[in-house]
Amino acid sequence: MIKFVKTVAIATITLATLATASLAQTTTNTLDKIIQNGKLVVGISLSTPPYGMTDSQMQPAGFDVAVAKLLARDLGVELEIVDQVSQARIPNLTSGKVDILVSSFGVTAERAKTVMYTNSIYVDEQMVLAPASSDIASLEDLVGKRVGVTRSTTNDTLITEKALEGTNIQRFEDDAATNQALFTGQVDAIVSGVAAANAISQQTDKFARKFAVRQSPMGIGVRRGDFDLRQWLNTDIMLLWNAGELQAAQKEWLGLVNEKLPVF
Repeated sequence: MIKFVKTVAIATITLATLATASLAQTTTNTLDKIIQNGKLVVGISLSTPPYGMTDSQMQPAGFDVAVAKLLARDLGVELEIVDQVSQARIPNLTSGKVDILVSSFGVTAERAKTVMYTNSIYVDEQMVLAPASSDIASLEDLVGKRVGVTRSTTNDTLITEKALEGTNIQRFEDDAATNQALFTGQVDAIVSGVAAANAISQQTDKFARKFAVRQSPMGIGVRRGDFDLRQWLNTDIMLLWNAGELQAAQKEWLGLVNEKLPVF
C-alpha cells in the first residue's frame, strides 16, 4: 500500500512538472511577442501637443512619438501607434490593445496600483495658466474660479487633490478642448504642463503661467507582470540618455532639457 501511494505521488509530481514545463514553453511574454511579431504597438494621445500630435502631412509627431520611434528602432521592429484619449490609456494597456504607453504618462501612486512604470523619460511641472491680466497667484485665488483640466490626466488628479473648497473644476476630453476653453473664456484658468504652456505662449501673449503646483515625472506604462519588458525599456532609456538622444527629443519638442531624471 505504501509503495502504491509513493508511486501515485511520484506520478502526480512528474505530471505537474511536465505541465509546468509545457506551459513555460508555450507562454510568450510581451517582450518576446514584440520581437517575434516584429512590431511594437504603442498607445499615444495625438491630441496632446507637444507630446503627441499630427504634423502638416497628417503624420504622428511630438515628444512621445519621437521616444516611441527610438524604442522601436532599438528593438529592431516596426512601430504601430494607437491614438487614444487620456482616459483610455490604462484600459488600452491592461486589455492588451497596446504593448506599452508613451503618452505624457505622469507617475502616480494610484496608477501604479494598476500598471507598472519604467524610469522617467521627462519631468514636467504642473502650472496654472490664466489670462496675463489675471491676478491669480495661488490656490487660494482659484476659489470661485472655473479651472479647466483634461479628464483623467495628472493635471486633473493633482488639482482635484489640492484645490480648495469653492474651486470649480471643469473637465474636458482632450488638451485641445481644455486649451480652447481658456482661449474662449469658458474657464478662468487651466492646469497644464510647462511644455504645453510654452506652446500656448508661442501662439499668443494673452496668457501667462501664474504658479507651479507640482513637478510630475513621466514614465512609460507597461502591464503588471511584464518585468522583462520593463527591464529592457529601462535599459534603453539609460542608453538613450547616455547617448544624448533623449535630451535631443526633449529639446526639439518640449523646448527644455531635464538636468537629470529620477529612477526607481
